[in-house]
Amino acid sequence: MTGSPQKTHRQMQKEDTRRIILNTAYQLFVEKGYAKTTMRSLAQKAGVGLGTISKHFPDKASLLITAFEGDLNRIINDSFNNLPSSGLKNQLLQLIESIYAFHSRKPAFSRALLREVLFLGGQYGEVLESQVYIFLGRIEGLIQQAINNNEIDSKINPQVGAHAFWSFYFLLLIAGLKQSSFDIKQQIKSMELFLTQHFYLHKKI
Repeated sequence: MTGSPQKTHRQMQKEDTRRIILNTAYQLFVEKGYAKTTMRSLAQKAGVGLGTISKHFPDKASLLITAFEGDLNRIINDSFNNLPSSGLKNQLLQLIESIYAFHSRKPAFSRALLREVLFLGGQYGEVLESQVYIFLGRIEGLIQQAINNNEIDSKINPQVGAHAFWSFYFLLLIAGLKQSSFDIKQQIKSMELFLTQHFYLHKKI
């Protein structure tokens, strides 16, 4: 039985270059902001040519998304792994509190990220879309579990419920980022009201 083929020196060098570009982009986005970070300044800081960057990333938006998706995905995965075993409302509120906390710490980047991803196409748009559907699938699973536990009405469609949750989550995220300071407590309060009305209208909470 053979193991995975070893990477060539060229492949390892390519991965190292990509990692350097990403780490440098992250640093510049934090220090200077997305709008003030240019591809030329990134190339100079990373010690690579503009052509080298374009081989790895087609534009600045793809750099922004890739640089920050690791952080956000890690927070989402950690949140799912540490959710209460039951109680849909508590599960969803705990989940979005973790995500909103991330955005509240980096509001400028989150605003830039939202502007870039809304109509993103191509390879990175497809990757982002697939991640959204994975997220929705996990929410559907929580809703189905709540139905199985007789916590919420069995007439609720898990897929529709997941999309409704996602839509309201996104609406509250935009509303929060429009403010000078992201008020997590207010967004959580609004989400709790939505969950009560959408999932628990005919059930005792």
